[in-house]
Amino acid sequence: MLRVIFDTNIYGFLIKEKDADELEEKIKEDKEFIVYGYKPIRNEIRAIPKVTKLSRRARNELLKLYDDITSKHFLKDSIKITNLARKYYDCYRNLGVYIIGIRV
Repeated sequence: MLRVIFDTNIYGFLIKEKDADELEEKIKEDKEFIVYGYKPIRNEIRAIPKVTKLSRRARNELLKLYDDITSKHFLKDSIKITNLARKYYDCYRNLGVYIIGIRV
């Protein structure tokens, strides 16, 4: 079984896909691929400004997608997860890539 935490930007990429609903269903139905929720990721999505109709709609759609995909699987904050997130962030920063959703 593969267990993953999607970075915030992955939800944005998923929602842009032509077959986003189909992808969402496949992710939810696949018992061998579990997506875990993690509070800092959800908080990053919630932080999308509600300035325009488009940004409000995007925020709501992304939160719904996040909640639907992660459903009953949620990781509580821990030192191990924080350290792993820091290593992930540092690795990508060293490559010159900016990561959205990781608070260090």
